[in-house]
Order: sequence, then structure tokens, then C-alpha cells
Amino acid sequence: MNEVATEADALRRWLFETALPLWWDVGADRIGGGFYEQISLDGKPDPRPHRARSIARQAVAYCEAGRLGWNGPWQQAARHALDYLQAHFVTADGTIVSVVDTAGVVRDPTRDLYNQAFALLAFAHGHRCFGGRWRENAATLRQALEQGHADGSGGFGEPSGEPPCANPHMHLFEAALAWIAIDDAAEWRTMADGLAALCLRRLIDLATGALREFFRAGWSPADGVAGRIAEPGHQYEWAFLLHRWAALTGRDTPPAVERLIAFADARGLDRQRDVAINAVLIDDGVHDGTARLWAQAERIRAYRIERGAGGATRVDAAVRGLRRFLQTPIPGLWFDQLKADDCFVPEPARATSLYHIVGAVAELAA
Repeated sequence: MNEVATEADALRRWLFETALPLWWDVGADRIGGGFYEQISLDGKPDPRPHRARSIARQAVAYCEAGRLGWNGPWQQAARHALDYLQAHFVTADGTIVSVVDTAGVVRDPTRDLYNQAFALLAFAHGHRCFGGRWRENAATLRQALEQGHADGSGGFGEPSGEPPCANPHMHLFEAALAWIAIDDAAEWRTMADGLAALCLRRLIDLATGALREFFRAGWSPADGVAGRIAEPGHQYEWAFLLHRWAALTGRDTPPAVERLIAFADARGLDRQRDVAINAVLIDDGVHDGTARLWAQAERIRAYRIERGAGGATRVDAAVRGLRRFLQTPIPGLWFDQLKADDCFVPEPARATSLYHIVGAVAELAA
């Protein structure tokens, strides 16, 4: 077995044998429903209010676990998340509120794009695994976005009126691609094509290949430092999704994919720690040298789409970088942040990271 296969097998066994069982046994809220936001490093769940994005991501993670061959109760876990999402976050017009308390009462009725995106993604996985109402849910939500918030650029305005950001659009793109893979409705391809065009024409800085995060209305860069920020993890993630878009729609992979990965590698990798850091400035310098777990998972997915000499070595390094974050006192948990001094922040494991880890394992198995 080569080094990549050895590392990938270790990551898969950790996921199947420890993480997925732990997050179902301890991470599921058996009293109020849904899943807890985090589990402390001593194994205790944190009963704080539930966010839509967290519940949706757990639905995605367990649906994917079933597809990958986990023989645990993935259907029960996925339905536990999906049914809670439906019962407590979906409103009369099909849009998604942000936060409910542990009793299921809405505490933040904001309908931001980020939560709409993850609901669309969860509905796609729900439809693939179980059929039923999830396709109708997704169509209703997509129509609400198109009719109320499409901005004419391929993107969408935030319902709150806040300036546009790249990140929610990336996850809307991810959700549209998930639907293209399982549903022949033309609207999903139209949505995905519009978001790809937005990325290629407006989000990526042509001079550097960097993808900006923050914008003003009309998609000009935000003022000041905010308009100069690029996140290496998102560079990798956009690259992977653009490659998938090309494959699903019969296009050639855009040259921007290679440039996104190259910029992230050149400017966003800490060579000493061999991890992707949080943020850089597109013109020069590190903006945030902390490394987050999710970016290491996205680095794996980006490297897996590359071809050419040295690819296996790069994937192996990325998997090793991710596995560092998994060395916690209780197997199945993780550290979320590695500081610039190479010390982990001792904080609870965040439920939202499971979706990223599952995504990396899925791509390694592809």
C-alpha cells in the first residue's frame, strides 16, 4: 500500500470507527432533536441553540457516510437531522431561519444566504437517499431566492441588505451542483452556470488568480483591507467545485482552477507546519496565520483533482496535515484551530467540521 493509500485508509477508519459513531451517540440531541453544535474535548455536548447550517451539514455528512459504505445507523442519523431541519427551520415561504433554541423556538429569524445554501445541499442529499418531499422543498427555496434576491450577475443579494460575500455563493454553487448530479431540472444548471460565471468574471482577481472574499454592491471589491482578503481554504474549495461543474456540464476545466490552487499554495501554505492558513492579502502578506481544520480538508479535495508529477506526494502531505487536527484525548473529536506558534486551541470540537472531513474522505475514495 502506498503512502497516500495508507494515510487515506487511516483517515477513513478514524471516521467510520470513531467519529461517525461518536457524533451520533453523543452529538445527537435526543431530547429536543437535531444535533448539538459542539462536543467538549472531555466528551460532553454543548446544549446551545441550534443553527440551521449545523443541522444541514450533519444531514449531508450522514447521507454521504451511507454512500461511502459506513454500516452504522446513517439513515437514522440523517433523518434525525433532516426532519429537525424541516420541522423547525423551514418557513411558510420555504426559506430557512438561522437559529432555534433547544426547545425548537426561533431565536434568529434571519434568512441569510449561507443557511439557504446549506438547506439546499441537505435537501439534495435527502432526495438522493430517501426521496419524498426534499425535491419540492428545494425547488420552493430556489424559486424564493430567484424571485426575491437574484441580482442579475448570477449571484444573489443578502436578504438582510448586507454587502455581498463570496462564501455563501460558493455554497449555493455546491448545492446547485449536488442537484445537477441527481435531477435533470434545467433550473439547477442555470443556477450553477450563473454562479460559475460570477466567480470567473467578478470574484477572481485576474492579475493574481486570487479570489476575493468581500465586496460592495455591484461586486466591486470592498473598501480597505476587507477587499484585499483571500482565504486559501476557499481557493481550494472553489477550485474543486469549478472542476466538478465542468465535469457535470461537459465543459473543459477553466484555467482559473489551476490558478486558484497555485495562489493558495504559493501564498497560503505555512511550509513549516505544512498547513493552509486562514487568510492572506492578495497584494502581499499574511492576514491571519491561524490554520483551521476545514481548510486542510479542502486542500485534499483540490489536490485530488490535479494531474501530473508529484500529485501523490501533495495529497499525502495534505492528508497528514488534516490528521494532525484529529489527535485529541477522545477519538472522534478534533481540534479546530492551530495557532501560528504550532499549538492547538483547546476548545470544543465543532459539529460543522464533520461535513468537511467526510468530503475529504469521499474524494479520496473516488
